[in-house]
Amino acid sequence: MKKVKKVYCIIGIIVFLIIFIDQLSKILVIHYGNIEWISNMITLSPNESSSGMYEETSKGINILTNLVIIFIIFGIIKSHNQFISNKTKILLSFALAGGISNIIDKLCRGGVVEFIKISNFPVFNIADLCIVIGWISFVAGFAAFSAKELQSRKDSKKERTENK
Repeated sequence: MKKVKKVYCIIGIIVFLIIFIDQLSKILVIHYGNIEWISNMITLSPNESSSGMYEETSKGINILTNLVIIFIIFGIIKSHNQFISNKTKILLSFALAGGISNIIDKLCRGGVVEFIKISNFPVFNIADLCIVIGWISFVAGFAAFSAKELQSRKDSKKERTENK
């Protein structure tokens, strides 16, 4: 039981830190304006609009959809399913925190502040980056688990045919 509480503490800290860092970075970029790094390849410039990485069609529907996704992630993290490891829960906390931070933007600012522009990539923010990291790591973990399970089944089938 202590291990479970420790994991939830780690998840809580991760979620808090990501939301704090994302919101602070947005406040600083809005306050200080444009910052250019590495000979104009990376630009930090506030772009509060729906033209960033996630285009909004309808704010109400978008917020509702995001809330549903957040509750699904929260449900996965909170579940006691034997197939969902603590490592998976921690990695999903990145997506959870990014989603919450972007919803905070939508509710408080009317739109998500996108500010990181790298060459030809769409404009994004730290929350978007965390969402991508969380989901990619979740999919990679799921793929690794599936491959391991498939190999285990093949080995089991091979053993049964050899024992006959």
